[in-house]
Parts: sequence; structure tokens; C-alpha cells
Amino acid sequence: MQGTILVIDGVSTNRIMLKVQLAAAYYDVVQAGSLAEVLPAIRQHRPDLVLSAMSLPDGTAADVKRELSNDESLADLPLIAVSDIEGPQARLAALAAGIDDVLQQPVNDVILQARIRSLLRARSASEELNLQRDASHGFMLPLSDRSNSEELQQATVALVAQDPRAAKTWRDQLATCLPFGLRTHAISDIQGLMQAPVADAIIIELTEQSASAGLRLLADLRARAATRKSVVIAIPNPGDAELAAEALDRGAHDVLQHGFDVAELELRLTAQLRQKIHQDRLRDSVRNGLRAAVQDPMTGLHNRRYARPFLDRTTQAAAVSGEKFAVMLADLDHFKRINDLYGHPAGDAVLIEAARRMQAVLRPADLLARVGGEEFMAVLPGATEAEAGMAAIALCNAINSKPFQVPGSAQPVRVTISIGAVMGGGGQDLNATTLIEKADQALYNAKNAGRNQVTLPTGCIQAA
Repeated sequence: MQGTILVIDGVSTNRIMLKVQLAAAYYDVVQAGSLAEVLPAIRQHRPDLVLSAMSLPDGTAADVKRELSNDESLADLPLIAVSDIEGPQARLAALAAGIDDVLQQPVNDVILQARIRSLLRARSASEELNLQRDASHGFMLPLSDRSNSEELQQATVALVAQDPRAAKTWRDQLATCLPFGLRTHAISDIQGLMQAPVADAIIIELTEQSASAGLRLLADLRARAATRKSVVIAIPNPGDAELAAEALDRGAHDVLQHGFDVAELELRLTAQLRQKIHQDRLRDSVRNGLRAAVQDPMTGLHNRRYARPFLDRTTQAAAVSGEKFAVMLADLDHFKRINDLYGHPAGDAVLIEAARRMQAVLRPADLLARVGGEEFMAVLPGATEAEAGMAAIALCNAINSKPFQVPGSAQPVRVTISIGAVMGGGGQDLNATTLIEKADQALYNAKNAGRNQVTLPTGCIQAA
């Protein structure tokens, strides 16, 4: 089965007809005859989408939406209403209530199936984002405290039509009721649409003459990285259910199947932009939370949680390629004395500056991580003995060549570092744990030899 759909209608023949339509597309169908039966049916069968008659024996589709919204676990369950009332008023009222779409009775199977596929895809993407949020729960950062209305005020909308005059006419009509920044584009202006700043929403007119070009543009926009997160709404003009269905299957977030209507576009566009704002915030929070999980907040370097898997991957890659690589452990000398003499703010300043200096002498592909209080790890993928030896000496010189300016001291403070380096790869059967142990022993040897120096393997010394 493709998914489970709850059909709600007080008329049994209507439920049966919809069940036949949906079962033919391999959906599992659950039925309810009234508003009172909705929540028990949902909790028992956990549907992926709800399809409700606009009028029910004990309520309306808007009441179904209200019931779903009152339960956080059901608030994002897609809801399509089926109306037997012709005209836009019932449709606009339902959209204003938060219902995802309204279809006219008798239901056109093509648009019904396309709308269901579109809503299920959107819900699947949302659930995946929520799973990422849950997986990173321990590192989640707060969502932005900016209000939805504030971000909506700053949204930008691109109006796209084959005839630029049509796009400008839309812009003039929408400008009186929408707070968004509006701009117009010809349907051939894919380059202009992708130039920064990319519009938050893109409205594409599909006329009889421009349908093919508009559908290609729609698919292109949804596929490209620059515009993938922009809301795309297609408007067959005049209305065309089959063209609207094809636009949904090409990736449109929404369609106005009855043609351009200012009031309907305002409702659909605002709803889609609110959803985009929420998902953008959630995506940023997940990204920042995951970054925080593997980043040292003081120095901005990666931390131990990131460094060990990086070394594992480097070791595994070298085992396949036969390349060599270097592993180094570095420790600031007498760091406790700096904290004792000048205070912890001075120690923090030294760590931050030391990290900056060492990062500056390494290659972009190299890893520098803070793995302890004043201890750092460097991994240099693909480094030869000569490159490893020169890098280790450069790291040592970066610290001892220039005193550190620190708070609490009128004079610059001299800081030195000890480094232990080992080579991996090149046919050696050494795992990450063994390499770390060997680098740690090399660091210990550098400390015992008087500090402010590097302990290198013999091959590195000769090559360097």
C-alpha cells in the first residue's frame, strides 16, 4: 500500500465511491461517518492523510481541522475537503481555516490523486526533518525568536508569465493586499530567477501557449540547489484540473486549479510561506545544533567527537589508496601557570589565539581539533614524511615565535608548545587507536626532552 487515507463523510455512498477511487491507486482506506468518529479512527489506524466532506452530520471539515490542530501530534496531518457547493466562497473559507485543499464534488480523480501525492511527499519531507531534529535533540539550539509576521513582511515573491504584461498585472493586483516584495520575470528568465537573492516564493502562470515551458521551468526550479527551498505555486490560466495535476506531479507546492484569483492566492501563498519559515527555522536549528555537537565553542575548532571519526575515515581511506598521512598531538606547555598567574580569561585568550595560529599554517584539507583543555590533535590526510615534518615544525613555530597578548598582563606572555607526530598509511596496518597511542607517546617524549619541541618519526626528521 502507498499509505492510509481516512475518508470522512456522513453519506455512505460517497465514502464507497471515494474508497473505490483510492483503492484503485493502492491506498488503504479507513472510513468514518461523523466528526465524533474522527479522533478514535485516527488513533487506531494512524492515517497519512484525511479526506473529509465539507459538511458532516455533526460538524464541518473546518471542525476536523480544529480537532487535528488541537493535538500537536496530528497538527501536520494533511486534510483535503470535498465540497458539493459550487463557487469560490466555500473554498476560500476552508483555506482560511487551514485546510490544505478543497475539491469539487464529483471529485476529478486526476487532481485528487495528484494532490494526495503532493501532500504525502510534503509530509514525508517534514517528518524526515523532524527525525533529524529528534536525532540531534541533545544539541538543539533555540529556534529563532523572530515572529512569523516579521519574516512574512520580508518575504519576496517572483511572478512569472510568458507575457511580462500579465506578470505586471498580477503584481499590481497583489500589491494592494500582500505585504511581500513582488517582482516580475518572463518565463524564459531562469537565470534571473536563480540570481541572489532568490525569491522565497515563485508563482508560475501556465497558459495554453506557455504550459510546456512553464512545467519545464517548474521542474527545473525544484531540482536546482539555488531554488529548491523556494515555494513554487502554479496557476493554470484559465483553470485546468489536468494541468494543475501535472504541475503538482512536477513538484509544485501548490496550485490554483481554477485559475488566477487574488483572494485564493493570498491564502495559499501565506500558508506556504508560513510553512517554509517554520521549516527553514527548524533546518537551521538542526544544522546549528549538529555543528555545535562537533565544534569547540571557545576556539571554533572541531572537538574530540568529530576528530576521532575523521581519523577513522582517514585511516580507512589510506588502507584502500595506500597513501600516507600524519597524526599529531600537541599540548601547550605550562598552561596551568598562565591560568594561575593571569586568570582564566587570559588562558582562554591564549587557547583562542593558539588555535588561530595553528589553523593558519595547516592546509584546508587538514584537521585541527581541540581534544582536551590545552591539547590539540592534527590529522594531515595524504601527507608525506617531509610534509608532516615541515607542518609539525611550522605548528611549533607558530606558537613560540611571537608572544601572546593576554588580559591581566601588561607585557606579552611567551607561550610554547610540544608536539608528538606519527605516520600512518603507506601499507602499515595501524588503526586509529594505535596511532593516537603512538602520537601520545611521542608527545610525552617531547615533554620529557624539555618541551617547546617536536618529536617526529625518523623518516620525518630525515625528509624535513
